[in-house]
Amino acid sequence: MSGKFFALFFSLCLLAVPPCFSEAGKPLITTKTLIPLPLKKSTKSVVCVNRNFNDTQKFGNVFCAALDEYSFDCIVKLAEFVPKEAVVGYDYVWTFQVKKWTDKNLDDIPESVSAVVFLYDKDFNLLLKSSLKASKNKKDPQAANCLELLVKEYIDSLFNDIVEVKQPAPAKAENAESPDENGSEKKKAKEKPAKEKKEKPAKKEKAKKEKPAKKAVANEEQAE
Repeated sequence: MSGKFFALFFSLCLLAVPPCFSEAGKPLITTKTLIPLPLKKSTKSVVCVNRNFNDTQKFGNVFCAALDEYSFDCIVKLAEFVPKEAVVGYDYVWTFQVKKWTDKNLDDIPESVSAVVFLYDKDFNLLLKSSLKASKNKKDPQAANCLELLVKEYIDSLFNDIVEVKQPAPAKAENAESPDENGSEKKKAKEKPAKEKKEKPAKKEKAKKEKPAKKAVANEEQAE
C-alpha cells in the first residue's frame, strides 16, 4: 500500500515540477517590491558583504560585476551594513544573506546557491526584498555558471521589468462620520428605547397616585 502511495505521489510531482522541485539550471526568483520598477539606470551602488563568510564575499563580487551593466559606479564594502555617511552620493545600497552555498569542487562555481537580497536607498529606506535560488544543470556540461546566470537574470529583471505597486485605498471623505461618531450614535439609539421603557412604568405609577386624589377632590365638591 505504501509503495503504491509513493508511486502516485512521485508521478504527481513529475506532472507539476515547480511546486515539488526547483528545476536544475533555471533560476527561481521572487521579489516583493515597495516601489515601482524598473530601477533607475546609470546609478551608483554600494554592495555590502559580510566579512566573516567567504561565500557571501564571492556572491557579492559576482553581484557587483553584474551591476556594472546598469551602474557607472559599484563598490563592494566588507560590512554587513554601513553607516549613512559612508554612502553619501550613492543611489542604492544592496545587502544580502546567503542561505545555501554548495561548492564541492572548491572552484567558486557552486552546484547550488540561494540568497535573500535587500535593496535600500541612500536614507536606508527598504525598497525591495527578493529570494533567489539556482542549481547547476548536471546533465549539460556546457551549462552556464548557475550563480552568474541567477544574478544576471535577477538584476536584468529589476532594471527592465515594469512592476506597478498597488496604491493604498483612498481615505474616506472628510464629511464622513468617524468610527467614534458612528459608535456614539448607535449607543444613543440603543439607550433611547431603554429610557422610554423606564419612563412608562413611572408615568403609570404617577397616574395611579393621581386618581384617588382627584376622586377625593370631586367628593369634597359634591359634599359642599
